[in-house]
Amino acid sequence: MLKQYRVPLFEKMERLLAEQGHELRVVSGSPPLNDQRKGDNILESKGCCIVERSLWLFRDKLHFLNNAVKHILWADFVITEQANKHVHNYLLMGLRLFGIKRFAYWGHGQNRQGNPNSWRERMKKRLSVQCDWWFAYTDGVANYVAGLGYPKSKITALNNSVDTSAFKQLLAEIDEYEIAEFKSSLGIQALDKVGMFCGSLYGEKKLEFLLRSSVLIRESVPDFVLLIIGDGLDKPSVEKFAENYPFIKYLGPLFGREKAVAFKSSHLFLCPGLVGLAILDAFVASLPLLTCDIPNHSPEIEYLENQVNGIMTRASEDEYAGAVSEIFANPKRLNALREGADSSSTRFSIENMALNFVNGICGYFNTLGGHSV
Repeated sequence: MLKQYRVPLFEKMERLLAEQGHELRVVSGSPPLNDQRKGDNILESKGCCIVERSLWLFRDKLHFLNNAVKHILWADFVITEQANKHVHNYLLMGLRLFGIKRFAYWGHGQNRQGNPNSWRERMKKRLSVQCDWWFAYTDGVANYVAGLGYPKSKITALNNSVDTSAFKQLLAEIDEYEIAEFKSSLGIQALDKVGMFCGSLYGEKKLEFLLRSSVLIRESVPDFVLLIIGDGLDKPSVEKFAENYPFIKYLGPLFGREKAVAFKSSHLFLCPGLVGLAILDAFVASLPLLTCDIPNHSPEIEYLENQVNGIMTRASEDEYAGAVSEIFANPKRLNALREGADSSSTRFSIENMALNFVNGICGYFNTLGGHSV
């Protein structure tokens, strides 16, 4: 599938590769029914992005991509998602075995929310080294793949990112008057300490943990306010908690300027559960991230530098609440963390990700003696 947030990356890559005489074709399929409801998929071909039809079988566990063979034969080098479900990946492995085609994987390396001892994950480990190059989401993923025995010289760490330029521009447009008006509409005082959560509301985000911790924070920081932005299965419990504790403000899903105002009005980004690409929005808004040391974070958790651009505590409500309270009690420390978050926002940009991707592609062709496509 092709998500909307990926298109800017491929457009930047297309331009960079064209400057070096290469042609990029991005081929994706159509999403399964459960994913169509999200409304964030690209469904029609545009520019370098080609959308083919997909056939999903066995409860979306097996994926046949229409015209996959045609596109594979067109390319000199194929980059494919590292996933057991794609039938065309097994075709690529067969073609590689006979020296007909070369290909690379890109992905997480492992399913961090899955069972590492399951047959699927064991199979993924075996197949992960059957390729000609690796594009790893992060340095940690690169180290994991190298640990499977894959040559480090053939691994490119991408520093996975999204295009935050539009959000950054919106943040720059928000003035103090707009922030004051936003706070006033919610009954928030000008000097209140504001923490925020923004994301999908479901179990792995540990929202019950966050809500209970917020009560502890409020006991030691009387002017603490928690904003919760998003939607999902846990919405009813969040709404019920907010009804009982007025300092918790549930705002529902926000987008565009409304989202930017909420971020600009906050001091900390609080997400004790699973952390993914939302860390980038936090950093762009100069918000330090506070989370917990749990095993199911997405690879982007590596962008968190403890005590530099955020804090990671044990999965203890008392410890988490204590860390938040301590930061609010020390303005100098809060400012230092905000500066660290702002600095990280430039390091993990989509521009750098595109450049890393293109450098890796060119690095692969250099191993063939400088051949180009």
